[in-house]
Amino acid sequence: MKAGNALLFVFVGMLAISCNNNTNDVDVSGIQVDATIHRFEQDLFKSFEATSSIPVMTLRKQYGEFFDVFAHRIISIPEGPDTMLASNLKMFVTDAEVKDVFRQTDSAFKNVDEIRDGMQDFLKRLSFHYPDKPVPGIVTYISAFNYAVITTDSVIGIGLDMFLGPENVYYPRLGIPKYMFSRFRKEYIVPSAIKAWFQSEYDGSNVKNEFLSQMIYQGKQLYFMKSMAPGMEDTLLTGYTASQLEWCKQNEASIWSFFIENKLLFNTDPSLFAKFINEGPSTSGFPGEAPGKIGAWIGWQIVNDYASQNKELQLHTLMQEQDAQKILEQSGYKPQK
Repeated sequence: MKAGNALLFVFVGMLAISCNNNTNDVDVSGIQVDATIHRFEQDLFKSFEATSSIPVMTLRKQYGEFFDVFAHRIISIPEGPDTMLASNLKMFVTDAEVKDVFRQTDSAFKNVDEIRDGMQDFLKRLSFHYPDKPVPGIVTYISAFNYAVITTDSVIGIGLDMFLGPENVYYPRLGIPKYMFSRFRKEYIVPSAIKAWFQSEYDGSNVKNEFLSQMIYQGKQLYFMKSMAPGMEDTLLTGYTASQLEWCKQNEASIWSFFIENKLLFNTDPSLFAKFINEGPSTSGFPGEAPGKIGAWIGWQIVNDYASQNKELQLHTLMQEQDAQKILEQSGYKPQK
């Protein structure tokens, strides 16, 4: 089983500013996919309430490999006989705080139609661009905040407890910076799922340790996300607020000049360029209005221009291109001052 998990967080924004001209939007109205959302957390808890024991064989038959992924990977139950597995699952579902999280999650996600619609559109586009790849099923779960999204060959799993809203009382206990809390909302489920699929298919750990290559990888990720959800607000794709997106747009030439003048593009020392591609409330050395990860945003603009110059390229071919210098050169990227 290939599994690419991603604890995915993005910043919140309420308004959309279109920062690119994605050329990969396609007509998927005729494509049929199964976007049924299977509520594993409900089946797990309700099966226990009904029998006072965990029906391991029934749940494994119903959920296939995801059941074992959940048990052994998501909530870290050791391998062992089913009797031990059932005992550990019982401890999980009877824990007071886990029960409270389930109660909150069940209340917040009584209706998942909007999530299903967003995931359906994503899966249709995935099927169009990757016809040889299996269309994953959709499963929800709660994990006591261990994973927001996890992917396997056949499933995209969504940890609903990571999308309960930024004011949830549990989030301050997680040791995550407060500026991230605003992304823990249901609006981020679909972009998080898209990003997780991309990261499982295109492993970032294989990307060359060089600023340009890292920028282009993250730029391709944003381009992929836009291709999978062309109608989605760019705030949800980037994690920026509307004002942060506007700042990037107005200062694009200055950011690029800074990278060139400081000879960063081919630098291989992460201590010098990591702040431009890593998460953060802002970018050190830039005005306070500058968001974090401005290198990823610049990478997105380069990939946009490269795609515009190579309209014949299929999306999966563009994603597989590893030569970041080639992408930069063929993009003709030159932001206007």
